[in-house]
Amino acid sequence: METATRPSGPTWTCPSWLTARFIADARFARAYDSIGDQRRALLKGLIADHFALAQPVPALRAQCTQELASGLTRHVRTSPRPFVLLLTDASLDAPALLLAALMPALCSSAAEVLVLRLGPRQALPDVLLTACELAGQERVAALGPTLALRLLSECAQSGLPGLVLYPDSPDLRRVLARPALRAELDASPLRLAPLRLPRALGLWRDAPAQFDPELVSFLYGEGSFDSGGAGPGSRSRKAPASAEFCAFAAQPRDLLLVPDDRLAAGQGASRLVVGQSRVGLWTWPELCPDLFAVTTQAYTSAPEILL
Repeated sequence: METATRPSGPTWTCPSWLTARFIADARFARAYDSIGDQRRALLKGLIADHFALAQPVPALRAQCTQELASGLTRHVRTSPRPFVLLLTDASLDAPALLLAALMPALCSSAAEVLVLRLGPRQALPDVLLTACELAGQERVAALGPTLALRLLSECAQSGLPGLVLYPDSPDLRRVLARPALRAELDASPLRLAPLRLPRALGLWRDAPAQFDPELVSFLYGEGSFDSGGAGPGSRSRKAPASAEFCAFAAQPRDLLLVPDDRLAAGQGASRLVVGQSRVGLWTWPELCPDLFAVTTQAYTSAPEILL
């Protein structure tokens, strides 16, 4: 038997000191204008793709009772998390990486989603602000380490099972490793989910004009791609041999970008293979729908008490 109702119980309130630090509409507008129509269209396409992948869930609390073998009854309660904090730094500025973390949070029906970038306000990149605005996420703030510590401490002390997503970068590891904060986090129901940044990147071209380097850099950041096949700007018209591609694709990587007609042959060794028609996609293996929900279970031999 399964039922669904509106969530109830304690709610999380964004601290007033943080609300005052949210980025103003005028700053979003300047960032939006600076990006240009073509790149904004790319961001909109990525948002649509992630919206399709994340499959938005209703903001409901679900209850399910199952009578299993040997007289065992399991009762499961699931509800959206009260808040999700996406704590970022420069390592997550690339829109491919940012949107792959932000969109699942927005689709999870968490009551509050905040994007908080470590560093000064003037260092907020235009592409991050534009990607957030296009996704409908305008609760964005820049925080120094001291304020980031304050916010995490207050979240831990709230006693609510919120979620903190963050790239596993040196700067954020240092913030989260502070002994006093660590003790508070360990004693709280707050869930921390580090995102392992992609390191092994591959890109294959069958023709020099494929995968414009500036576009790849805009979408995925300044990470170094191991390139194979035709070099950008090359005048050679000879297509690379299939055996050469197979050897290149056989190397394990976090991400491999390939022409669309190489997609099937390229899948296997790399965790994620993306065809040119969907360049800009990335998914975090750490993020699954269950991460964004609070689930409790109860077991009994007397199912009638659950009615």
